[in-house]
Amino acid sequence: MNRQTANTRMPLNIPEAGFNTKLNVTANNIEHTTAFMQKGVVDFSLPGYTTPHGYRLVKARTEDHYRLVTDSPDPVTVYAVRLEFMDNIVPGRRSCTQIMVWRSVQPQYTSAVTGLPRMFFQYFLESHSIVVSDSEQTSDGRRFWEGMIAWAIQADGYHVYVSDGTEEERPLTFMTSWDDFYGTWTDFCWGDDRDCHSHRLLVISKDQLH
Repeated sequence: MNRQTANTRMPLNIPEAGFNTKLNVTANNIEHTTAFMQKGVVDFSLPGYTTPHGYRLVKARTEDHYRLVTDSPDPVTVYAVRLEFMDNIVPGRRSCTQIMVWRSVQPQYTSAVTGLPRMFFQYFLESHSIVVSDSEQTSDGRRFWEGMIAWAIQADGYHVYVSDGTEEERPLTFMTSWDDFYGTWTDFCWGDDRDCHSHRLLVISKDQLH
């Protein structure tokens, strides 16, 4: 196994991500958003989501990068998510991971972003079949993944696994229940040991993987 590759794939606990600082400060957000828009975007329709008046939901032309922005002369990003695709996690299958997820906590945007992270996650799962956890997660990222695991375990047609990159063949272990996940796997997957936790990830799939 390529250990360098593994180290960039698993949920190591980290402090707040750098893009959080960029997008939380209004002037930086406007600059960041303007640069993103100038690279080229197209309007995007997310199943189940009606873009509110005064906003645009857009996708970058050249990458899988989506944003909800204010429809104003100086647009502000209120939600952002970007995908990365991998072929080395599940043998013979392509999977995706959300490598940047951010939402504004400003109250004027609450109604626009409520439910949006979950809708995007479910859209990616429907579109790409397999979604895996990213390499490093803030506490908010961990809570979001815990919520999606709870949903996937209870919903019909979804399967949750742990992928252990500390083992040579990267075995997948199926989670049988929420108690199985929370009692057995949370501390196994999340933690502060880069040599250990950075090699483990969580997998939600529409298909049975073994």
